[in-house]
Amino acid sequence: MKMFGSFPQWVSLCAVAGFSSVVGFAAPQTGNAKVTAVTGNVLLDSAAAKVGDVAQVQSTISTGPESKASLYLGVNGPDVNVLENSKLKLAELTFDTAGAEPVITTKLGLTEGTVEGYVKKTSKDSSYTVQTPTTTAAIRGTVYTIKASGSVFVWEGCVDVGFRDPGSARVSNFSVCANQMFDPGVPGVVDIPAGTPKPSLNVTGQNQQQPVGPKAFVSPVKSR
Repeated sequence: MKMFGSFPQWVSLCAVAGFSSVVGFAAPQTGNAKVTAVTGNVLLDSAAAKVGDVAQVQSTISTGPESKASLYLGVNGPDVNVLENSKLKLAELTFDTAGAEPVITTKLGLTEGTVEGYVKKTSKDSSYTVQTPTTTAAIRGTVYTIKASGSVFVWEGCVDVGFRDPGSARVSNFSVCANQMFDPGVPGVVDIPAGTPKPSLNVTGQNQQQPVGPKAFVSPVKSR
């Protein structure tokens, strides 16, 4: 009798466990970046990059003199340009659509050169950061230009910049908004100088149909 009496309870426990494993613990999905344009000498990791290539997380895009790569990150962007003499690493690209609002996490590492990007507005729990040797730029719904030297140009929206002083290692935080830039030489926030070229970003119909991710532009890598 005990066996039959405990059977419904055992079934209930299994049902709850199965439901939780399917519904309650959905793992974030991993994004990628599609190469949409290439000019000059561009490498995807160690191979020559070409239009249509797909860069996975932890991949590095490198550009040479007078070279440029355009990337489409889907929900994680969507658009990025890597300018000449640049090196950009796709450190993290994830998105989780299990909740009421999608949570999108994008982390890019810029060690050389310049990157430009357009970032769509996302939920409050999402994040998009570009890290250089001295700055961390937290971006949301913005058009930006960032240099590995630490300069952060903001053309639309606002960007929170954390600056680590190379001498003291002290971190200071700055809010940089439209038509302003963070100048690591000050360090501080100043107006963008007149005549500074704005990013040239093309949001194509194909890109708009993609699921998730931002665009970024990275400059080419210096020849050695």
